[in-house]
Amino acid sequence: MRRLARIMPGVAALLLLTLPALSRVAVAASESTCVKGGQQNSDIAARKTVLQRSPTLLGTRIELANLLEKAGCYDEAVHVLEEGQKYNPLNPTLQFSLRRARNMFKEEHHLEDVDQAEASVRLNRKMERCTREGEVAACDEVLSQQPNNTKILIAKGDALMKAHRGAEAWKAYVRASELAPNDTALSAKMQTLRSQRQALVKRCTDGDGDAALQACKSVLVKGAPNEFELTVRMALLQQSSNQASQALDSYIAANSLRHGDKGVALAILALLQSTQRKDPIALAARGSSLVTLGRAHEALAPLRQAKALEPELPDIDQQIKTAEALARTESTVHKEQERLTQVAAVSAAEETIPEPQHFSNVAEPTRSN
Repeated sequence: MRRLARIMPGVAALLLLTLPALSRVAVAASESTCVKGGQQNSDIAARKTVLQRSPTLLGTRIELANLLEKAGCYDEAVHVLEEGQKYNPLNPTLQFSLRRARNMFKEEHHLEDVDQAEASVRLNRKMERCTREGEVAACDEVLSQQPNNTKILIAKGDALMKAHRGAEAWKAYVRASELAPNDTALSAKMQTLRSQRQALVKRCTDGDGDAALQACKSVLVKGAPNEFELTVRMALLQQSSNQASQALDSYIAANSLRHGDKGVALAILALLQSTQRKDPIALAARGSSLVTLGRAHEALAPLRQAKALEPELPDIDQQIKTAEALARTESTVHKEQERLTQVAAVSAAEETIPEPQHFSNVAEPTRSN
């Protein structure tokens, strides 16, 4: 007890020293989050500091409340004025300011409630247009706010099916099935769509003409395992229908999906020759195709030209680095082949030189050498 008695005066002194700092922290913490910087914020902070020291100053309190109202901090203005009632309970100016601040606070919340109600009504209308009228755009608007709404995802899939957009419908159904894996009605829809897709894939791969092309387009899904094969098939169908420009676009898309296919590379070079396209995408495709065909040295010029025309072209820097490395390798291999060819030529020439004949100076006396 004696030790505690000796300690307490020191603790009290420490608290007295830290009270000003604590009060400054309290003032800073009490600053409204709805006030954003500038002269107004500094004026509010200054008046709060004055009131912290002299809470009975009515003029300063009303000035602070007015500044808070201008800043839109009606809740805090009401709190400041209600706090002033402790020191000036019957002052008419204070009572008038307090009623005004309370009315502003109520009006603000009323407007917020109105806005929320209107937003709710708009959202319900979009839901109805999605589920009843099959508007895909309305479904997307609802999903932008409620991305995990299973009912809307299924309704979007249904709307896309009616619009003969099976690939997109499949994606909507798959997302809905992730959220509702036990939905039997959804499973039945997916099974029906799966059967339809299989029939369309067969028509795409085995058919010809515009019907096959449309089937390919309807079942093509980005990121699907057969995306490359279907894209190449579309290009072949377009090429056979004399749609050179569209076929080139499809082959370029296929090349971006899977580099290194020589058939695609040859088709791109042939179509670039016939269409005479020189845009950045076409130039990059030409360079990529030449690399695939082992002609990296020729690929550098179109790749660099593509970068000059469109510096932000995807993967263009990496393609140039790859082509440069392969070009150096090709140069080394070419030099080695030339050296081996020269060595082989020298060896062949040496083999054609006849061996020298040897004569002897020793012979029988009766015969001439």
